Amino acid sequence: MLTNRTDIRAKYEFAIDTLGVPATVESVETGAAVDCVVGFRSSNDEALIAAYGVGVKVVTVKEKDVAVVKKMDRVRVMDERYTINEVFPVHLNDLLVGWRCVIRGK
Repeated sequence: MLTNRTDIRAKYEFAIDTLGVPATVESVETGAAVDCVVGFRSSNDEALIAAYGVGVKVVTVKEKDVAVVKKMDRVRVMDERYTINEVFPVHLNDLLVGWRCVIRGK
C-alpha cells in the first residue's frame, strides 16, 4: 500500500488543474451544476473507438470537485455539451480520487 497517498493525490489533482480545461459538470438527477477544471481529450485508442465510436472523448473529473458522477450526467466544455455514457472510478489504492468518464463518438 502506498504511504504517501496525500502527495500522490495532490500531484494527480495538479496535473488536471494544469492540463485541463474549464468545464461545468451537470447532474441529471439533482440538476446541480459544478464549475471545475477537467481533463478532456479525444482518444485514438483502438479499443475505445471500437467500443464507443470515432470521436470518443475521455473526461477526468476530480472527486474533490464532484463527489458523484453518474451515467447520463452532462459535461459542458466551452460551447459544447456532452452526455456521459460510462463512468469509471479512479482509485489510489482504497482512496477514490476521481472519475474517468467516456463520451460516445459517432
